[in-house]
Amino acid sequence: MNTWLITLLVCLLVYEVVEHVILPLIWAVRYRKRKSACGSSGMIGKKCVVKEWNGSSGKVWVGGELWHATSQYSFKPGAETTIQDIKGLELKVSPNDV
Repeated sequence: MNTWLITLLVCLLVYEVVEHVILPLIWAVRYRKRKSACGSSGMIGKKCVVKEWNGSSGKVWVGGELWHATSQYSFKPGAETTIQDIKGLELKVSPNDV
């Protein structure tokens, strides 16, 4: 075989190993500690806006959706809050300054 053909085959083999083995391992190690962007764990700490509130519960707007929320604090519509916890489809919120 010609040396250029052997060189080409070796280069292709090295490229494939780097592309399909080494780079995915590097990306997996780099991004594994990132906070999930989806699911309930990704919502904790996000800001939301109170749309209506009555006593200790009401509706808040977060991520383009209206959610049921509860809190030990009282809010007025338009107030910004932070999501502290999620129980099922109910958010537990608190004021931003707490």
